[in-house]
Amino acid sequence: MDAELMQLMARFKLKLLRTLTVKVDTYRFIAERDYAMAVLAIADQSEDEDLIVLAMQVSDYLGFLAPPPSAASAPPAAVKAPAPRDEAPAQSNSKRYLFGARG
Repeated sequence: MDAELMQLMARFKLKLLRTLTVKVDTYRFIAERDYAMAVLAIADQSEDEDLIVLAMQVSDYLGFLAPPPSAASAPPAAVKAPAPRDEAPAQSNSKRYLFGARG
């Protein structure tokens, strides 16, 4: 475990204990995905915004949050090149109405 994960887990564990009085076994949380998902589901049902944000950060850090399928499978959008400057006035001049109401 790196230092950032340890800090995040400590904040999550203490917030969960203070808010919902749920004790978390940190080592089991890291080792067992099913246990971690169960604890994260409990935290997700909370009404405490900070706890929910911490749960999402832990989930993201551990790789439990997958990117949306459409974003992962879709190819990057093609960037349209701007129209050349010299062609734009020529097109607009040819389509301009030149005669008045009397002809």
